[in-house]
Amino acid sequence: MRASSLAVALSAAALVVSASAVPARAAVSDAVCFNGQRTATGGGYYKVTAGGCDGHSGTTVTIRFGPAAGDYSCGWTFVWNSQLGAENCTLV
Repeated sequence: MRASSLAVALSAAALVVSASAVPARAAVSDAVCFNGQRTATGGGYYKVTAGGCDGHSGTTVTIRFGPAAGDYSCGWTFVWNSQLGAENCTLV
């Protein structure tokens, strides 16, 4: 194998390895909140309240900091004046 062919092959291999090392991006949440709280309501579900929220009412919520930090899938959410209320939520 010629040196130029070897260099091209190694470059292509490095590109494939580096591309596969990039983690998949999570789905974008309807509402993203700075901090929040969750209360267990039974059956693995939570009631979630949060503040410092951007976004809109929908079914997905991300809380960035605090004990309730995480991604949630909810049956119902409501965002108003950067405050969030959500019911029937599960951690994703």
